[in-house]
Amino acid sequence: MSELIPFPEKEEQLLASGTRKLLAHDYLAAKKDFEKLYEQTNTFDHVQLLVESYRLLGDIERALYYAEEYQAEYLGQEQTLEKYLHLLLLDEQYLTVHRLLQQYPNEKVQRDLLLLESTQDLIGEQTYLVKESQLQLWDQQRLPILGNQWHQWLKRLSLTRFVSLARAYLVRSQNPFLSPKLVEMLLSCGVKETIFVKTIANQEVDIDLSKLQPLAQTPQLQLLLKLIAEKWENDDPQMAEAIALEAQAHLALLYPVLPEITAIPDWAQSYHLEYRAMFGDEQATIQLEKYPEIHEIKQILREIYQELF
Repeated sequence: MSELIPFPEKEEQLLASGTRKLLAHDYLAAKKDFEKLYEQTNTFDHVQLLVESYRLLGDIERALYYAEEYQAEYLGQEQTLEKYLHLLLLDEQYLTVHRLLQQYPNEKVQRDLLLLESTQDLIGEQTYLVKESQLQLWDQQRLPILGNQWHQWLKRLSLTRFVSLARAYLVRSQNPFLSPKLVEMLLSCGVKETIFVKTIANQEVDIDLSKLQPLAQTPQLQLLLKLIAEKWENDDPQMAEAIALEAQAHLALLYPVLPEITAIPDWAQSYHLEYRAMFGDEQATIQLEKYPEIHEIKQILREIYQELF
């Protein structure tokens, strides 16, 4: 009786078939095999094959769609890090690459990035003018910028061009939702220079980016949230959450020009008194009069949010 030959598992068949077609430059057929392979077992090894087939087909958007689901894995190894960053370069996400290189330095990608940015600056004058026009439109609208709109706007911008736009805008800004986004992007891309920012109170303030922290890491926000929690968490957790959300929204609009750390206890107390006064505590209403400057700033911030509705 002849010996039975074991039939390869379906996954092994798809892997072998897709790899063979990839080597034969039949990228479309390889992609179909790797799609089926990934549907059966969605591992990092399998997604790399699928991403590579999309890259070779020129569908960078789809390649990034799958790669971003495994961003941590891509960033965790030198070889896959370079592949992921080069996908972003192909998608003209130069600022995203600058941001990631702050955490994951890579000399080869850095050289490629600077070369592509130089080329973009040489041929992209019209693109720059369109970006500038969009920034002015957002400024006039005074509305939050949707995530996808912001993502698309950042594409094809070199860091040099972005810094130029941000510096010109921040000293005359009218849209309170846009300035913090620009500052945080400058910070995340490793820009260390001093910039001038127009505050909510229409004052011009110089900010040394080398000494600035992202909003979530600022001692002001951390202390404010801690004090609010201590006041309300045991008695009324829902109230604590509501106050914390409003306080965080307020500091987000004030960023990067936040209250001095020594003023934060007064800010926390003013929220506490406001909510007590809201429920008819007359003594709290009287005590609020101790914080006129904080009340004035909050009134401006609340009016900004009220305009959205």
